[in-house]
Amino acid sequence: SLQLPNTFGKRAPPAAADTAAMQGGFGSTGFTPMGPMQYGQPMGGMGGGYAQPMGGTGMSPMDHSARLDNIEAELMKHYAHMGVTHIPLQMSQPMMMHPAEHEMQMQRAMSYSQMTPMGYHAPMMAPAPAPLHPADHMNLMAAYNELAKSHTHLLMQHSDLITSQVAQGSPAVAAARLKAANSAAAAPAAPAGPSTDPNVPTSNHHVGEAPVDPNLMDNTLLFLPERAVVELGIAPNMDDKGDDHKELWFGRVWELRSLLAAKYKHKLAAMGNTEAPDLTTTERAMLEQKFNNPEHKAKLIKMQARWKAAALRSKQSLRLLERLKFCNLRGTLVYAHGSGGCSWDNMRICRMIARLGCLVVAPDGFAYPKNTAMGELRHKDTLPLHKEGDNIDYWEGDLIYCSDATGSSNYSTKAESVLESPTKYCDLYERCYQLRRSELHFTIRNLPQFIKTRGFFLGGTSEGGMTIARFDDQRYGEQVCGRFINSFSCEYNYFCPTPQAGELGGQTDVPTLNIIGTKDQYFGPEDSVAKIVALDKKSGYGNRNMVGHGYNTFVKQGVESGLVVLLEDGVHSPCNTHDNFLRQLFDIFFARPGSIWELDAIWDSDPSMKDVLQVRQSSVAKAVHANVVQCFVPLSKFPNSWSLRQVDAMSMLSNAKADKLMAEQMAKEAKELAVEHKKAATMLDGIRKQSAAAGGIKVERKANSVYDNDKLASTNLLAKKQTVNR
Repeated sequence: SLQLPNTFGKRAPPAAADTAAMQGGFGSTGFTPMGPMQYGQPMGGMGGGYAQPMGGTGMSPMDHSARLDNIEAELMKHYAHMGVTHIPLQMSQPMMMHPAEHEMQMQRAMSYSQMTPMGYHAPMMAPAPAPLHPADHMNLMAAYNELAKSHTHLLMQHSDLITSQVAQGSPAVAAARLKAANSAAAAPAAPAGPSTDPNVPTSNHHVGEAPVDPNLMDNTLLFLPERAVVELGIAPNMDDKGDDHKELWFGRVWELRSLLAAKYKHKLAAMGNTEAPDLTTTERAMLEQKFNNPEHKAKLIKMQARWKAAALRSKQSLRLLERLKFCNLRGTLVYAHGSGGCSWDNMRICRMIARLGCLVVAPDGFAYPKNTAMGELRHKDTLPLHKEGDNIDYWEGDLIYCSDATGSSNYSTKAESVLESPTKYCDLYERCYQLRRSELHFTIRNLPQFIKTRGFFLGGTSEGGMTIARFDDQRYGEQVCGRFINSFSCEYNYFCPTPQAGELGGQTDVPTLNIIGTKDQYFGPEDSVAKIVALDKKSGYGNRNMVGHGYNTFVKQGVESGLVVLLEDGVHSPCNTHDNFLRQLFDIFFARPGSIWELDAIWDSDPSMKDVLQVRQSSVAKAVHANVVQCFVPLSKFPNSWSLRQVDAMSMLSNAKADKLMAEQMAKEAKELAVEHKKAATMLDGIRKQSAAAGGIKVERKANSVYDNDKLASTNLLAKKQTVNR
């Protein structure tokens, strides 16, 4: 949007002589000669931007008309900059206006458009020609007046547009945004090449063809924060929850490399640098002569081999991210997605962390071609790069893939299958872990040096959370700033072949955050697949006394800075119930990871945050070498679908209309959450019956569990419309 400066109050008042002249009669006035329009020169000749005393000679109709044309041409330039191509001038009835008053009004209009600085004293111009006829003068003044009125009307429209964009989440704004996105998506293709102007970002329409034999690094996903997008000069294709325009970018490494290459080639072409011409006959003869020399030929072949090896290593690295060295990234996260790929909550978490200003690097184990060895293990067809005009809804389930998963290492955990073939599934989960840990090592090894020097974070969800928990990061030492483990309980369960595999595999002095919902249907503390498998006497395995979170594990291993967060009624997709809390949690974690165990004390100084979480266990005062705290996070009293900006605004307002809107949204989300809980309970009950029939033990459901007692008086429930896809 174009921000027009407000120049009111910045001009000196008119001199006494000017004031007296402006109060004079019409017949004694005229326009001070000006000639062609000059930047930095006030209208009306010399003086403080106001009309000069109107007692001298006027200007001819031709000169006056030329002056009008000059002013109108300059204004039209600024209208065109604002996207307006036609300004109608209503010439029905000329408005009676004193020439001096009209001169002042036109100077205000000119100052709005940043054309002529008010208060600038220009040199005296040449004497003016004969006076203008009063009737013609009136017509010209009417034209000037209508031009100024049109300009003012446009400014009012611009102000209304900015005001409407502030109202987040309203149906009208959402509908307009969707309509604009659909219109942009249906727009014609981008120009043939990127702009050579460094201030114009390269459109995502200029992405090239996918590599024929892509490697892991080619298909690694990148989530770029706003600063990185601006630094690389590419068009953003993603927004965050509550944003009114796109500032982020996500795509694969090869897609980013293709956009940067397209911009570079177009820039070279604009500079006249084309491809090298064919060799001349003389040059070919000289080259043949060198190749006929065995010593020279061996050196040339060796040089060629090294060049190809360097090019291959460059392609299999993240060297293109070196350009982000000086754009002041807040941090870097290496993220491990869940067993279904980088969709659903995986995408949302990467998205919100990129919005915090962090670069997110996420290796994608499902993006290998189906005909490759890796693709035979896991594969999903991928969507093309999203363009600027695509509708990238935050709550959309899958924006990465366009097919179901295939491959020998693909699975959708069902407890009955695990109990029927425990050895098979132990081997499957272990094979998946070994594959995922190799991806992490490969990705970290190829990070740019400046990221390794500044340090990076590790994070993962579900299967990716298990990978981060077991991952041996000791070789990276101080490079690891922190780790978070989401939707995994960090204890011995069906995902771990041995009790040792259920412990942290990396450094215990790395700040560690464990996030899990109380109703996580796979690893949660109340009722889950992990508990059903562990309590089956016949073929189950896992800790029979599991608690559904990592507090005991962290204390046992002596984690120096650890926080375990239990989300009330949270399922395997915590964004469905605690999306806004996760944003506030990650904001602190990426800023002060070493103090994450003191989160309650950090938030205690903020009245709006002090009651967000409740401490349930702490090892700080105990005779153990660990700083681990377990917290319980109740459901928010505001809708989960609202942005933090909306929540902050509503927390300071109280009116019937707003309260009604919030109550309706809360009721809708509560209904959706109840459906999701019922679906998860039905699945677990069916599994439990089969387990009991096979000789297993039924899980006893306590009428009043510790988590029920932790609930606040308020019974507000939150949800999201998507169901868990795992």
